[in-house]
Amino acid sequence: MTNLSRRSLLGGVAAGGAVAVAGPAHRAGAARPAGHVVLLALDGFDHAYLDGRVPMPNLWALARRGTLTRGTGVMATFTNPSWTSVSCGTWPDVTQNAAYWWDEAAGVARGQSRDSAVEGLGQSLRRQGKTIGSAQWFIMQDKGVSYGDPGGLYTQPGGRIDARVDDAIAMITGAPVRSGGTTVRLPAPPDFLAVYSSDIDGDGHSYGPNSPEIRSALAETDRAIGRLVQAFKDADLFGRTTWIVTADHGMSEWRIPQGPQALASLAAAGFRAEIVGSGGRLRSTDTQVVLVSGGSTSVHLRSGLQGDPAAVAGVRSALLGVEGVTAALDKGDQGELRMAPQYGELVIETAEPYSLFLTPPADGADGRHGGRDELDVPFLLAGHRVRPNSAPRAPRHVDVAPTISTLLGVDPPAASGGRVLAESLFDR
Repeated sequence: MTNLSRRSLLGGVAAGGAVAVAGPAHRAGAARPAGHVVLLALDGFDHAYLDGRVPMPNLWALARRGTLTRGTGVMATFTNPSWTSVSCGTWPDVTQNAAYWWDEAAGVARGQSRDSAVEGLGQSLRRQGKTIGSAQWFIMQDKGVSYGDPGGLYTQPGGRIDARVDDAIAMITGAPVRSGGTTVRLPAPPDFLAVYSSDIDGDGHSYGPNSPEIRSALAETDRAIGRLVQAFKDADLFGRTTWIVTADHGMSEWRIPQGPQALASLAAAGFRAEIVGSGGRLRSTDTQVVLVSGGSTSVHLRSGLQGDPAAVAGVRSALLGVEGVTAALDKGDQGELRMAPQYGELVIETAEPYSLFLTPPADGADGRHGGRDELDVPFLLAGHRVRPNSAPRAPRHVDVAPTISTLLGVDPPAASGGRVLAESLFDR
């Protein structure tokens, strides 16, 4: 099996429609609810971005009411498998959410989906009588939140983070907010509020993790966090709110496409291979090895080679001989990492600045993720019931849902396998 060590990063630290009014706007002097939890889900926020390249005063101000440390994601480090594990409180081998793999029965490469084999946080909270708001944290859409539902409201304003924060502020203040084709006013602030931003990830993919655009996106994100915090203060909710800020995955840089070299190495070893992307189909029915690249690369044997240990070994050897390839995770390795079962006989990881794509990035350098190098993300836990300066021990994606559930006084999602980060919490 492959050595499963990880890199060491910084330490410590729709338009039209009828109007649906769910209830009156929140009134000054109304009874304060028992407590709220806010999850800021920041796509592509690598832990390394906390290295001081951009001041983030609002994030650190929150951290002073708790802790900001390193969290660990799940493999493969793609968006939807990661957020599904955050929501369900368990690993991809249980949720069975995978991304960028070859579906032999359908003859197509699968990209990302929102499928889950188990209950998520939104479903669990609704089942237990809690109210929810989601400003574009899409992994809960129709799984506890939906358009026009005042008990579990989903909005999808698009745009950048300020548009999502605008919707979140409307939810907590009882202002009108567009939800699909309806306008809704929530009768009270939701018990759980999720706010999703894709800005850091999008700019990372477009320009690379070391670009000026990333620094601008980090500063923009911090200002939006400040606006949301101030709205909670203005609504007299801040003192009874717990904050969690984390990401789905980190981001590495790539510039050099090694897909052609991988195909050449496999051909030299006697294998007919193709590289396909999401939604792609094979050009030849005789292809023996399919590589589905999305950051890491899922390698699937076919045409009579499935289950052949010698063929797997040959493919592995050929790919490990390609410059930039650092690991070929076999099924045993994938099992140890609790990856979804849909991945191929091998999952290939590459070092910066390489990736198994066929063509170079348009702007010279782009971001990518999918491997263990992108497991490390920021993890902030702060506010109501959080012990300042008591960092959780090795927090993971799978610990988020059980911790949120405990803060809200309910059971975690049914298949949750994570733990409550109790060492960082007061009892009440």
